[in-house]
Amino acid sequence: MDITALVNLCISVLKDIRVITAAILTIFFISLGNYVVKYRKRPPKPKKKKSAQKPAAAATPAPKPEEQPKQE
Repeated sequence: MDITALVNLCISVLKDIRVITAAILTIFFISLGNYVVKYRKRPPKPKKKKSAQKPAAAATPAPKPEEQPKQE
């Protein structure tokens, strides 16, 4: 078998509908399997609770130690 006959045989095999269908189905199932393996559901984000009052400590910051008046 010479090279031209081999090339013609390869082209005719690759053009066959059964080979094309098998290649497409193989790629599809590999992609589907890869998706299933790597899929991870993200946990739901915690919702912020609405509070009626703000804490007093957060509303008024404490003075720095340098700025506090000296007590004698």
